[in-house]
Amino acid sequence: MQNTPWREKILLYRLYDRDADAFGELYDVYAPRIYRYIYFKVSSSVEAEDLTADVFLKTWEYVQKREDKITSFRPFVYRLARNVVIDHYRSRAKDSVTASAELMARVMEPVEQSFAVNLSFRSDLETVTKGLAAIKDEYREVILLRYIEDYSIAEVAKILEKSRGAIRVTTHRALDALREAVTNIESSTTQQ
Repeated sequence: MQNTPWREKILLYRLYDRDADAFGELYDVYAPRIYRYIYFKVSSSVEAEDLTADVFLKTWEYVQKREDKITSFRPFVYRLARNVVIDHYRSRAKDSVTASAELMARVMEPVEQSFAVNLSFRSDLETVTKGLAAIKDEYREVILLRYIEDYSIAEVAKILEKSRGAIRVTTHRALDALREAVTNIESSTTQQ
């Protein structure tokens, strides 16, 4: 499905008429994205699948209850995914979320490069993944949404329920923290 703002609005109107096909179309577009977003946070394909299903179940229940109308599906579903992950970690009493090098390699896989370049890329990717694991959750989340999921500042602000200015500042701080973490990892690797 070509997902344009108009197409999404039409699907939302149909969704509020309890049109399961409209929900299915939105699911087809957003489920892989939500899965990837959640997988980056939980690093388990089984948990990511379960939580993704939970996100879409809660979305359907939200629509069925006819609560406030969803004006834009993408920020709504990402905010819900974020909350589902938070609830998941609260229920399991875990306090740390790490990114997966395996998923990042699949998401950012270079196309047809030489073995040496590919090896270098994987080494850099592993370093960045370790760097992401070393920074604050808030910073990691902004980097994932902004640079991995490719959302605008406004979209990240809507998903995280913060102002655009706060997201700009957090993004700057997150990149500084990631840069420092990567530098520390590289220097400790060089010294060994």
